[in-house]
Amino acid sequence: MNVETFKYTKTNTHVPDSYKCINTQLIGEYVLWIIENRKIRNYPITRSKESYVREWKGHNRLYNLHLFRKHTKDVDLDENMSMFWEIVWLIIGGI
Repeated sequence: MNVETFKYTKTNTHVPDSYKCINTQLIGEYVLWIIENRKIRNYPITRSKESYVREWKGHNRLYNLHLFRKHTKDVDLDENMSMFWEIVWLIIGGI
């Protein structure tokens, strides 16, 4: 996985082919990288590390179950996530 391919906007971080990273510890390291890069860009960080990791893992689980593969092969880590989606990713990608 190449961190140079991550795309940042004020409201989102896009990680292409995120399904390829299956190691939770490595996902956590990538998330720390994302948080630092958002800080450098002065972009908002509205979620915890754990929240980002749960969403990434949730996408991976759905991808591995062959569900919504077109949408779950990449992860879009949105800022200001609604409580509904926080709960969804807690259930699907729970740590």
